[in-house]
Amino acid sequence: MLVYQTYVGSMNENIKRLFRERMAEAEANSTSGGRGGPWDFKYIRSLKNLDRFDDVGGCVILASPGMLQNGISRQLLERWAPSDKNGVIITGYSVEGTMAKQIMQEPDHIQAIMSGPQGFTRRSAPGETEKAMIPRRCSVQEYSFAAHVDGVENREFIEEIAAPVVILVHGEQHNMMRLKSKLLSLNADKTTKVKVFSPKNCEPLRIPFMTSKTAKVVGKLANNPPPTDSAQLITGVLVQNDFKMSLMAPEDLREYAGLTTTTITCKQRMTLSAAGIDLIRWALEGTFGKIDELPESRGQRKHSNENGNGDTHMNGSSDEEADEEIANTNAVTAYLVMGCVTVRYRSNGEVELEWEGNMLNDGIADAIMAVLYSVESSPAAVKQSASKSPHSHSHSPPARNLHAHLTPTERLERLFMFLEAQFGADNLVPITIPRLSTGIPSPSSSPSISSDIKPSSPSDPETSESSETYAQEKELARLHKLGIPVPGIEIKVDKMVAKVWLEDLDVECANRVFGERVRAVVERAVEVTAPLWG
Repeated sequence: MLVYQTYVGSMNENIKRLFRERMAEAEANSTSGGRGGPWDFKYIRSLKNLDRFDDVGGCVILASPGMLQNGISRQLLERWAPSDKNGVIITGYSVEGTMAKQIMQEPDHIQAIMSGPQGFTRRSAPGETEKAMIPRRCSVQEYSFAAHVDGVENREFIEEIAAPVVILVHGEQHNMMRLKSKLLSLNADKTTKVKVFSPKNCEPLRIPFMTSKTAKVVGKLANNPPPTDSAQLITGVLVQNDFKMSLMAPEDLREYAGLTTTTITCKQRMTLSAAGIDLIRWALEGTFGKIDELPESRGQRKHSNENGNGDTHMNGSSDEEADEEIANTNAVTAYLVMGCVTVRYRSNGEVELEWEGNMLNDGIADAIMAVLYSVESSPAAVKQSASKSPHSHSHSPPARNLHAHLTPTERLERLFMFLEAQFGADNLVPITIPRLSTGIPSPSSSPSISSDIKPSSPSDPETSESSETYAQEKELARLHKLGIPVPGIEIKVDKMVAKVWLEDLDVECANRVFGERVRAVVERAVEVTAPLWG
């Protein structure tokens, strides 16, 4: 009661009004200033102990919390329980395992823990723990004052809001499992199943949440609409500022996001004492195929023969010789490997690799360094370089690298090798008749035919056949000029037939699954032997 008497200012207006009125009455009657407030009751007092408590007459004890585990409330329960004139009213929730929960079952005896054994107590049965038991003759009633709903109201509320996930907490385990079973039984008539969880204390629960995020495309990406065949795929940089997301090209980061980009250029230098530029190029072509020679390799060698007529200046002979030595040392031959790594070779045996740092380029640069480190000691390199030693007798020209500068026939053989490994050699047949476009040129357009010959009618079969033959021959000549030996390849497995046209690597097949398989094999072959045609 002392708490209520102290903090009257934080209560409602009715309590404050009563406090002012009773304080005024107390002052008028010349009573103590600490009495007369709204919480100064005549028949209600705070009971702190039982030393001066006289329970001869009738009285009501309000206990909070009402678990009746210990304290004054448990002492009074053990004192009043044996008399049938007394009663216990439970008005709130009782935790499982407490005396308030046990007494609601109306047992015949309750355990005495706050008072010693008396004449009306009994001992426990033999073999049990020694306990003092008190007979219970008082009445027990339950009137719930708690602002809670029952299981039916809980279920109706959950069904009304249609929650996809329900987590049951803060309740008795038995009742919680009953409610969970009831909610799960209702899923039989629902298209969208409700997930119900009843975790124990301190048990973690993981629930995935699907959220939709919207990003605004700005800059160059907004000017170039995505292709219609893959409209959902856009490559760019996603920038999030607070709760706004923007998708842009890397070069637009400074303008639209205020961010600066940095390109990391990696360089690696090594010295090869025995390998020359021809052996290095041979090794790189054998591993990576065709490599490109950069223009810078032809622009830094022109100082070696500058004064090649033998004339020397009177006072500059030593300086000129030093300049010539520096020019020879800095002579550079540069190659571009796989379109990303630049390999520079200087005449003093120094090899420099330069590339833009990323995951793909780093892997290619590691492979190039592995080739260069082994070029002087590998048996193939020794055999290749040994054929170039000067000697008196004549020898055959150097062998051509089998992995670079392939002929169209060799490319077709490599494609056949991949297809034979997948479908068998007996199931592959070259297509000799090309695929004609919609517009077939007429033989009359050829300059070898005289213009005074009148064209026949379209219904003439001989004219149609000659026109088709002429178009096929012209298409074959065009394909041969592009380096394509045959127009296509026919693959037949059981009753399924697929045609692969080598110009654009298009696959025609009535069976979609078989056509996708053939297309996957052809794409893999192109990646390995790239460039396949051209």
